[in-house]
Amino acid sequence: MRFVERGRAVGLCIALMLTMVTAIAAPAAKQAKDFPPAKIALVGGTFINDALLNSTGIMKGSFRVKTKVGTSPVIWYCETDGVPFYYVHMHGDGNYVETWAALAQLGVREAIGGATAGGINRAMKLYDYVVPTDFIDMNISRPLAMPIEAYPDPNVIPIPRYVPAMDPLLQKILIDETRSAIRASHDYDDITLHEQGVVIQSRGGRFETAAEVRMMGQWGADLVTMSIGTEMTYARMMGIHYAALVSISNPAEGVGAWEWETLKQVYPRINPLSLRIVLAAIPKVAAIPAATPRIGDALRFHPEMTSAPARDATAATP
Repeated sequence: MRFVERGRAVGLCIALMLTMVTAIAAPAAKQAKDFPPAKIALVGGTFINDALLNSTGIMKGSFRVKTKVGTSPVIWYCETDGVPFYYVHMHGDGNYVETWAALAQLGVREAIGGATAGGINRAMKLYDYVVPTDFIDMNISRPLAMPIEAYPDPNVIPIPRYVPAMDPLLQKILIDETRSAIRASHDYDDITLHEQGVVIQSRGGRFETAAEVRMMGQWGADLVTMSIGTEMTYARMMGIHYAALVSISNPAEGVGAWEWETLKQVYPRINPLSLRIVLAAIPKVAAIPAATPRIGDALRFHPEMTSAPARDATAATP
C-alpha cells in the first residue's frame, strides 16, 4: 500500500513538472500592444468569406480586446503593401457592439465592410458590385445605438446624422478599385459596377419573403442584406469613417429564380476578386492626409440643447 502511494506521489510530481514546463514553453496570448498600431480596419462578410483567412503573408497574428461593453471577437493584425490594418471576420461573428467598441479603442479611423446581397432593383444582376450610398434598417435584435459605456466620455454621446450615410472618400476609392479590377480581365465583362444604391438591412435569421421584398422595393431599397446597416450605424457613432462593397449573390425573393447552387457558384468567383479589390483599396485609404476634413466628423454631434444664443467662437474673450 505504501508503495502504491509513493508511486502515485511520484506520478503527481512528474505531472506537475510537465504542466509547469508546458506553461513556460507555451507562448503568451498576443495582445494589441504586441503589434504596430493600425488606423484601418477590414470588416469581413460573405463578400470575401474565408478568402483572407486562406491567404498567405498578410495575416501576422491575432488578439482580443477587452472593452467596457465586453471582449471583442478575434482581431487579426495584417499588412498589405506595407500598410497595417486590422481584420475582423464575418462582421465579428455577431458581436457587433464589442467589435466596434474595440476598433474605436484601438484608434481605428477608417473601415471597409461589405456583404453579398439580394438584388431588388432589376438592374442589379447576379455578380454585380454595388457601393451603397444609403440604407434602411429593419433590425430589431441588435441595439439601435452603441451603449453609453462604449464612449470615452459618458457626457458626450453622439446623435449622428446619416446624410450621406457613408464616407464619400472611401466610397470613391472602392469605386475606383472595383472598376479597375473588373476591367482588368474579360472574365468579368458580365459584371456591372453600380456606384450608388440603397441597401435595406433585414432582420436576419432567414431570407425575406417575396411580399417583404415587394414592400422593400416600394420603400426605395435596391438591395437587401443583413449586417452592413448596423455597421454603418455603429461606425459613425464611434467616429470611424466607413464604406462598403456589396456583391449581388442572388435576385431577391420574388424578383427572379435562384437556387442554393447559385451561391455555390458565386462565392468561389466573387470572394477572391472582392479581396483583391479591398486589399488594393487599403493603401489608397492610408494615403488620405490626416488633416483632410471628413464629412462624418461634422455629422456626429447634436448642438447643445439650450435657449441661450450661440456664442461666436471668433469673438474676443473679455
